[in-house]
Amino acid sequence: MPDARTALAAWDLINGRLARPFDLGLKLAKTYWIVCPKATSTKPKIATFREWLLAEAVDDARRLRKIFAAKPDG
Repeated sequence: MPDARTALAAWDLINGRLARPFDLGLKLAKTYWIVCPKATSTKPKIATFREWLLAEAVDDARRLRKIFAAKPDG
């Protein structure tokens, strides 16, 4: 399972520009937050951005799980 720091390199891993040399990772607590003033948190443009950002994170995590589930031949 990818960890939070792996997510920083997600697109490079997904697109093959980086390779993870070891199947080893540390489980970390949730380390990212979406932060905005409470007064603006329900504005449509903020909610739309938050929903898009979360959907992108879910998609990246799915792609990374697929990469890490594939074992190299050899």
